[in-house]
Amino acid sequence: MMENTFILRAALKVNGFFSLSMALLTLMFANSVTAISEMARGKPLNFALQMIIFGSVVLIAAYRKKISRILVWIIILLDFLYVILEIGNLSFAKNLSSGGFILILISNMLVLLFAIFQTKGVIIYTKSLRTSKQ
Repeated sequence: MMENTFILRAALKVNGFFSLSMALLTLMFANSVTAISEMARGKPLNFALQMIIFGSVVLIAAYRKKISRILVWIIILLDFLYVILEIGNLSFAKNLSSGGFILILISNMLVLLFAIFQTKGVIIYTKSLRTSKQ
């Protein structure tokens, strides 16, 4: 059986490690870097825990021998939902520093790219499963 999982696994791995990196940066620098504190909305521990849980689930999905398409679609949905909510938050944010705005904007663009590549990857993977069953 020939399963094409490279794009999907790569996108999941980058997403997972990015989430864990953001958690680590938040825990280390939220008290001293305004932009990071603003990204965490003043609750660095909550934000970091969410990123650790999400990043861990994404990495589990990436490294499992058999990919769970349902889990991948949930991850994609959560990525898109995160971007949509953050766009709303940026639109209504008051007193946000330019550094905070830029950090949030860049991280949202990256999360959007993860979601797009994961979507492309899961579609390719699903097609390869169908082809291999014929």
